[in-house]
Amino acid sequence: MKKKVMVITDPEVIKLMLEDTRRQILKLLRNREMTISQLSDILGKTPQTVYHHIEKLKEVGLVEVKRTEMKGNLVEKYYGRTADVFYINLYLGDKELRYLARSRLKTKLDIFKALGYRFDEEQLLDVMDRITEKEHSYTTKISKELEGKEESLKEFSNEDIIHAVEWLSMAELGRDKEALELLKKLGEILKKE
Repeated sequence: MKKKVMVITDPEVIKLMLEDTRRQILKLLRNREMTISQLSDILGKTPQTVYHHIEKLKEVGLVEVKRTEMKGNLVEKYYGRTADVFYINLYLGDKELRYLARSRLKTKLDIFKALGYRFDEEQLLDVMDRITEKEHSYTTKISKELEGKEESLKEFSNEDIIHAVEWLSMAELGRDKEALELLKKLGEILKKE
């Protein structure tokens, strides 16, 4: 049975998930089960390539065969995700993931500049990095709590669950004195001139 929420804490599994084709496959399988040939057509990749990525995702428990159908003499396997929502934490101490998390934040700095904000890049990046690390920590904690409450969540949509986790994380940040100081510092650094 498909879980509502799965928290991924293994850095190697997170890296595997973040590879572009696998990320696209997981996204496509979010709402429906699909065959290798269906995925191949949508992604514009060979069936062999898609199969390779599906096998990698199966090995780490993110994708599974949901059903099979006979098509003439062939057996078609339909693949699906093992959870509706996967939560990952890029702040698990792995240098490669930390670098990825920080580089994603750098893109936001370019957006801020395009909108007319002026700031010390390293100072802002450090504050944003620390806030994001705290937020990821709370999101992971809350998501792990949700993993054990599958039955009580079955009537809620994935979108509602994701938003609830975000609100619960914000509530945790609001109780965290260091996070509040970091948010205050963010407000001081990130201003239009």
